[in-house]
Amino acid sequence: MVVNIIGKGSGWELAPSVGNEYDTWGITQLLLRRPVDLVIDMNVYDDMRWGLHEKKENDEVRKQCASNKIPYIGLKEYPLDEIVDKFETDYFGSTADYAIALAIHKGYDEINLYGVNMFGGDEYAYQKPSIDFWCGYAKGKGIKLSVFGKLCNIMRTRNNIIYGYDTKQRN
Repeated sequence: MVVNIIGKGSGWELAPSVGNEYDTWGITQLLLRRPVDLVIDMNVYDDMRWGLHEKKENDEVRKQCASNKIPYIGLKEYPLDEIVDKFETDYFGSTADYAIALAIHKGYDEINLYGVNMFGGDEYAYQKPSIDFWCGYAKGKGIKLSVFGKLCNIMRTRNNIIYGYDTKQRN
């Protein structure tokens, strides 16, 4: 089983279209850009911490999900207790983390990340360690994990150099 997890960062447009041979999960408001099989959004909008524009986009995503029968996983729908118990960690720093953990939990043997970059900005600097953790967890379970997009720095050192060898990372 293959799942394509697609964020809104650079490289999202590289993801293949919705198809029968894989599942396509969109992070947050990606559904407003392209079709997906499932939406996952672990953000809080009601207290306006993300602003009115993001709240309106989330409202539109929820409306489209309901009218097109697209599953929506948010804070209420996510099986947090089950996943925390299973993996013995609650290390989540972004919606992408939750999506990767859910894919591992559901038994996917291949996870492809598109537009999930963690490149630049303070927010991504705080989120990168947890997404690296979940990617490493998936790889440790023997799950094939691939990342796409030229700005993606997931599972990359700060300067893309292998420590000690002073050579560029290969993968």
